[in-house]
Amino acid sequence: MTGATRARVEAVVAGLRGRRIHVLGPSGTEGSSVLDFLVAHGVGPVVAHDLEPPERFALTLERTHPWLDAAGRAALLDRLRAASVTWRQGARYLEGIEEAEVIFVPQSWRRHPQNARVREAAERGARLSSLTHLFFETWPGPIAGITGTNGKFTVATLLAAMLEAAGIPHVVSGNDRTHTPALYRLDVASPRTWLVLEISNRQLVDLPYSPRLAVVTNIAPHHLDDHGTMEAYVEAKRTIVRHQTAADAAVLNADDPAVAAFADGLPATVHWFSRRGPVARGAFVRDRTIVLPDAGPVLSVTALAVPGAHTVENALAAAAAAAAAGTPVHAIADALRAFRGLPYRFRLVAERDGVRFYEDSLGTNPTSAAAAIAAMDRPFHLIAGGLRKGARPEDFAPMVAALGPAPVRGAYLIGATAAVLAEAIGKVASRPPVVAAGTLEAAMAAAWAAAVPGEAILLSPGCESFDQFADYRERGDRFRALVGTLPHRAGERAAR
Repeated sequence: MTGATRARVEAVVAGLRGRRIHVLGPSGTEGSSVLDFLVAHGVGPVVAHDLEPPERFALTLERTHPWLDAAGRAALLDRLRAASVTWRQGARYLEGIEEAEVIFVPQSWRRHPQNARVREAAERGARLSSLTHLFFETWPGPIAGITGTNGKFTVATLLAAMLEAAGIPHVVSGNDRTHTPALYRLDVASPRTWLVLEISNRQLVDLPYSPRLAVVTNIAPHHLDDHGTMEAYVEAKRTIVRHQTAADAAVLNADDPAVAAFADGLPATVHWFSRRGPVARGAFVRDRTIVLPDAGPVLSVTALAVPGAHTVENALAAAAAAAAAGTPVHAIADALRAFRGLPYRFRLVAERDGVRFYEDSLGTNPTSAAAAIAAMDRPFHLIAGGLRKGARPEDFAPMVAALGPAPVRGAYLIGATAAVLAEAIGKVASRPPVVAAGTLEAAMAAAWAAAVPGEAILLSPGCESFDQFADYRERGDRFRALVGTLPHRAGERAAR
């Protein structure tokens, strides 16, 4: 750990030591990381609250820490059990929370009705903090924060690849349980080390910090059950630039009015990206080539391995951010040329008997699914559906609009929203056949029976997965596994 890093950590620890600190959810990655950090630095007294009863704690920790291997999870569990911590688990959850001076909350804490008492404690004067707060308070180098409804992790991955190609020191951390929290990378951090941080809307609520380099990909209706209104959701996203100064930079989508409005009154230097027209600073497309105004052409959009307008937009956002961070053009071009897509985010996973299989399980909202639909450059069979609370046919308007001109051959619907989604797709002018498949297995079998060489099968649900799967990863993994079980019928397909 460098001297600069140590100084920042010691300042944080000094501000916490001796205060009554409560940590929520240590069976999850955020809570365990905070608790591990506090215990390692002698901060206390600490009370740990978890909804899971003691007998289920270890199993839940096992499930929620895939970023650690089995030995790492066992070691973490041993450290937490050995720590000098007061535990309040199961039926005793939040016992004594009224005494807290500082409460570390996970990003999902507002979704649990039991946590009304946490809100009351905050109203009485307790300070709310989080793992994300600690990232900003302890990291010694510049932070590049990327948010948006769709594409944020793809842009973060691309930006990290560009920094890597340029030899610029960096660390990547995300907002879910697959990413190593940045607190565990402080040993490699220096004032020159960039932290490339994917940030969700839930992390941004009440965050008193903004990153040195902020990137906003786009904003579309999503997570409105968390925020109540679209306006509140937009304001949560605005936090990523709200605390920026004239020394900072913001990369904004010039083609998205909600994002473009973030530039109003912003003291930071704005770098725009646009697929539709030139910008004075940032990145844009001219003659099907990605261009940086200050540096010239980067590469042709035809060199991108993943098709679609959203792929171009992600490339533009990352290119503009990388240029703002001082990355040379050749490194930006090399990273874009090498990129093949991300798991769960619209990637080609297989081709069998001339039929391609695209997996986009992270297309958990209609706007994201619409982007994948619009990107398809061959006839395809769409598998969609899942869970969307309070779903209405009009919620799926982006998918309906994308399906209109798309070469869709059929829609195979699964999960709780199948009937509502069927009603929405019934408004598509081309009237594609709709199959109420129910399960992913049945949808895959029906789509495979109908597909012929030169076509594709696309999983892009437009819904969350929690009605039938643990999460979108399990859904995507199941889709890929099913590809390998499909019967081989090349002769029959050729005849058809």
